[in-house]
Amino acid sequence: MNIYKVSILIFTLFLVGCVHVNEKKINTEPSSEKKETLFSAKGILLHKEKNVGLLLINNKTPKKNDYLLESATLVDKYSSDLIVIDLSKVNKQKLKPGQKIEIWFEELKESNPPKTTVKKYKTIS
Repeated sequence: MNIYKVSILIFTLFLVGCVHVNEKKINTEPSSEKKETLFSAKGILLHKEKNVGLLLINNKTPKKNDYLLESATLVDKYSSDLIVIDLSKVNKQKLKPGQKIEIWFEELKESNPPKTTVKKYKTIS
């Protein structure tokens, strides 16, 4: 009976030691948090409506009357040269159609035209 108790005690100590080693491994591994990688694009702000804008890219220049068109018409006209930008995460008060800007974003969603959320921007002279 004494050998039985000693065996259980040794087995229990072995298990406690294994759990303690695994806890240290989990706590010392590098953080798995996603690091922010930003991409950029330059273009002309073709249209802005509340939190959404249309960025004309690929060195395209719109006609003067294009700024008066509705967003759906602009998408039809420039779909391969547009990015639909969500401006909800930036201060967009100073942005006006016709400005050249550079935007930074994490991900470009594949659609026609592509869509992204702007993390930051700057105007280009």
